[in-house]
Amino acid sequence: MAADLLNLDYQLVDKPIEASDQQLDQLAASAPIQRARELYIIGDELAARREWHHAISSMSDEQISIAGKRAESWGWHRDGIQAMIQVRHWDDIQLRVPLAYQEHVDIAARATAISPHLVFAIARQESAFIADARSSAGALGLMQLMPATAQQTATRAGMRVTNHDLLQPETNITLGSRYLSQLLNEFNGNRILAAAAYNAGPTRVRQWLSKDTQNSLPFDIWIETIPFGETRGYVQNVLAYSVIYGYRLGDVKPFITEGEAGTSL
Repeated sequence: MAADLLNLDYQLVDKPIEASDQQLDQLAASAPIQRARELYIIGDELAARREWHHAISSMSDEQISIAGKRAESWGWHRDGIQAMIQVRHWDDIQLRVPLAYQEHVDIAARATAISPHLVFAIARQESAFIADARSSAGALGLMQLMPATAQQTATRAGMRVTNHDLLQPETNITLGSRYLSQLLNEFNGNRILAAAAYNAGPTRVRQWLSKDTQNSLPFDIWIETIPFGETRGYVQNVLAYSVIYGYRLGDVKPFITEGEAGTSL
């Protein structure tokens, strides 16, 4: 936002973890990592995660970094993300902000006319790309859809889905993108409001919006006054991830669009 105000290009630091093929192969050949990999291949993902976390619990920071890089190469995106957090290496953008399930995201983005940057950003914030993620509130899958919301969205799209279907990346991204499109339409394309509604529900967002135009707030102040701390952080992260995904896709977009910046909330 400061860069936008100063009319400067974004300066994203991108320093990938350095790991040789020999180091990656050596780690992959270790018995605990082999067990985790084999459990994952036969479909026992819970046991695979447990084996993986047990294996890295006794590793050095350098070994954890290498493990994170190997995890990403296997499509274990959350483990790559978690490894970078564990060693406090914040600047490996490929590992921390992966282009996971890109084919499904691109198809869903085209079908709904939503920027893929935003679809990626929501999925990254919601689940860190864990396909079988389940929240304590009952939300399911990559884009953490509540079953009732998913069913309503599927009915509008002429689809029939079960809760199990929501754990499949293609179905979850399809329905999550359609629901996000509904929210964008409801809030006139404003990503700030749509992101807040995705997290806290559209009813709450409508309640938070000022009905008195004389007391309406600039967008940045409005975000800071969101009464739910989780939703404040959620909106900020989604907007930031959208910029980073623009960088990753070679299509950098502004943190805040002119329309969003010019709207008081």
